[in-house]
Amino acid sequence: MLRKLVIISGSTRILKEPVDPIPALHRFDGMFIRIIRKYYTRLSDCDVLILSPTYGLIKAKEKIGFKQPIPGSWGKLVIADNEFLRLKESSISTLQKLLATRQYDEIYVNLGKGMLKIIEGLDKIVPQRTKITYAYGSGIGPKMAHMKNWIESHLHTT
Repeated sequence: MLRKLVIISGSTRILKEPVDPIPALHRFDGMFIRIIRKYYTRLSDCDVLILSPTYGLIKAKEKIGFKQPIPGSWGKLVIADNEFLRLKESSISTLQKLLATRQYDEIYVNLGKGMLKIIEGLDKIVPQRTKITYAYGSGIGPKMAHMKNWIESHLHTT
């Protein structure tokens, strides 16, 4: 069985404690992250990447310290052009390295419009046989329901 990959945005809700680095999945505390956390230990054959303007694209298990989030809504994210390009290049590079070592039959993406621009071109680096599914719905509630339904129906749970 091939693996699944979930790419979600981090959150402006970032836990300051503990001071020592902890897994990204536990540092971020937004609603989408909470859904992933709820199912994470029961999921198999699934990798999770978290995209944050502050940390870039990182594995859910990667230990990170606290960094102050970029202020404001990520839906209206304002990043300097040079910082945006650096973030996009590092995120695409992270994806390319992962795709060189892992095969996925499906990638589920749950990012806002501003964050989607950071991984723009994903479809060009993913093998054609890999299905890409984007979270559907206008607003957080519908996207949360879509992601929860996708997790429950597509991922093998133990």
